[in-house]
Amino acid sequence: MTEHPHLAPAVEISVDLVAAARRSDDFDAALTDAELEHQVVRYLRFLGLVRRHPGLAMAPTRDIDMIWHLHMLKPVAYHADCERLFGGLLDHDGGFGKAPDEAPVLERVFRRTEAFWLEAYGEPYVTRAEESATKCWHDCQGRCWHACKSIQDPLLDMVAT
Repeated sequence: MTEHPHLAPAVEISVDLVAAARRSDDFDAALTDAELEHQVVRYLRFLGLVRRHPGLAMAPTRDIDMIWHLHMLKPVAYHADCERLFGGLLDHDGGFGKAPDEAPVLERVFRRTEAFWLEAYGEPYVTRAEESATKCWHDCQGRCWHACKSIQDPLLDMVAT
């Protein structure tokens, strides 16, 4: 990943996600390797934020979420990478935010993630329309937010479970 040296990845993983994107029908074939590398670096930086803020829910942008899905499609590698980085599986709750009572919580989690990103990397989290909030978030301790009351995140207390 040399096209964006100023965007150093925050963590390393065991999967070549650029190659995985090239094989995926979900990615535009017109994307250059540099554009895909940029998306992968953003995902690795997102993982870095998760690692720096254990126990806090984070919300990915759409481009980060798409790369995250590619990583999860290699379950053995994904599991091993999560164990090494977080000590457990990084859970993904796709679709969170669709219900009317979830949307405000997702928005607050997204804004907090955005603030952490700016603080950590000195650049905006959202720079293009396709990098807007997704309808999902995760729990970096590997616990599903609606199945575990022990998450220490005040924003989750606002969601009826």
